[in-house]
Amino acid sequence: MSAQPPRQVAFFLEHRPALVDYAARLIGSRDLAEDIVQDAFLRLKPADTDEYAPRQRLAYYYSIVRNLAFDQLKRRRVETRGRDVDPPFWVVPQDTGTPEEAVLFCDQVRVASKALETLPQDARRAIQLYRIEGWTLESIATELNISVATAHRLIKSGMVKIALSLDQAAH
Repeated sequence: MSAQPPRQVAFFLEHRPALVDYAARLIGSRDLAEDIVQDAFLRLKPADTDEYAPRQRLAYYYSIVRNLAFDQLKRRRVETRGRDVDPPFWVVPQDTGTPEEAVLFCDQVRVASKALETLPQDARRAIQLYRIEGWTLESIATELNISVATAHRLIKSGMVKIALSLDQAAH
């Protein structure tokens, strides 16, 4: 890459702090903003700015910085898509409570497990996929070769039976 003319470098250095402030407001990080402004300067060819008046040149810099900032935001969104912000529940330490609470919890798990065993195979599998493995209704419907409405109905009726079993065991 050829060296930038001194006039263009001086113009850039004069307006650099304002460009960094602008990029920082857009992107939310001063470090990334400085990288974006530097990248904007490197992308601008000397021939690109010779034909512009200083005011137009500054507007051109601002548009390059804005576009690079938006590109960075899009890239960050794509990179973080699908990542859970919170860790899975099984990683987080659980409060075991008192020994009595632990025994009650084990009893509730036993009752819920027995109620789950009494359900038809499709309902049991749908509940396991939905509640334990975190599948969507669409995925469950495809897996079980049923409609989404039927998958929802199986899960709902099964959860009601489990809740009733837990309620009966509590009394």
